[in-house]
Amino acid sequence: MFANIALLLALSLTWASGYVLIARVDRVLSPITATAALLIIATLCLFIGVRIILRRPLMATLRQNPWPPIIMAATAVGLPQLSTVVAEDMITPDLATVIGTTVPILTFLVAMCVLKTVPMRLSSLVGVAIAVAGMIVFANPAKLLSQHAELQGIAIMVAGGIVFVVNGLYAANRTDKLDQYALTVWIMAFAAVGLTVVALSVEGVPKTFPTGKALVTIAAGGAIPIGLAYLLYYRLLAKAGASFTSLYAFLVPPLGIACTALFADGTLDLRHLVGVAIVLAGLWLVLRPGSNPT
Repeated sequence: MFANIALLLALSLTWASGYVLIARVDRVLSPITATAALLIIATLCLFIGVRIILRRPLMATLRQNPWPPIIMAATAVGLPQLSTVVAEDMITPDLATVIGTTVPILTFLVAMCVLKTVPMRLSSLVGVAIAVAGMIVFANPAKLLSQHAELQGIAIMVAGGIVFVVNGLYAANRTDKLDQYALTVWIMAFAAVGLTVVALSVEGVPKTFPTGKALVTIAAGGAIPIGLAYLLYYRLLAKAGASFTSLYAFLVPPLGIACTALFADGTLDLRHLVGVAIVLAGLWLVLRPGSNPT
């Protein structure tokens, strides 16, 4: 149990740190190029972790069914990651951390209302409303109404979350027989290739290439919150199951805000604390087991 808790904390911290690292990468490269660079680094890390350390074969999964990794490269990684990078040009890392909680909420709503894999619960629907209210409190509605760029950034990030949820619908019955570790490597690789082609077509070759501290930031941004996070996620999923793994949703917001306050000169006041507390209360109602269905 201790090992699972340690994995959960490591997973949550890697994902939380990503919002700060992505914000710094945004200062170095344009959005599409930045996303492509992050995914190239993540692919290399996943290849080392899966093929060399875990010794998982890769080609067998691709031969078994090549279409899921190609399609999921766009829906599971490419578009969601690009939306986050673009959004963080407009919103702060701590707000991005809180908006990121829309992914588990939307995933749960799809499971409950579309896939019917979880029972319909009144408490869950109330939890969704509470979590959204917490995001509004955190974001400061009065400020948002006067900051159209922030509203646009939030909309872009939520759109990326919706694409990720649609990816879950596609993958539900098409990847259960595939090696999830190897599948993840191929998804990341195809996403990296695709976004690199798009970046070169749209933004062209960067006039200057990052060096020194900027290069380290890009390497860390690809290796930790993307490459390492995916490995930790599937490792924890295999060891502890989906219910335990879903607890990351409760840890990422406070850890992300702490990372922003410590490493990105973020502000932390009573409104932020209240907003996060409300979001976490809503998440608890959404994800808690054992509620009576409506």
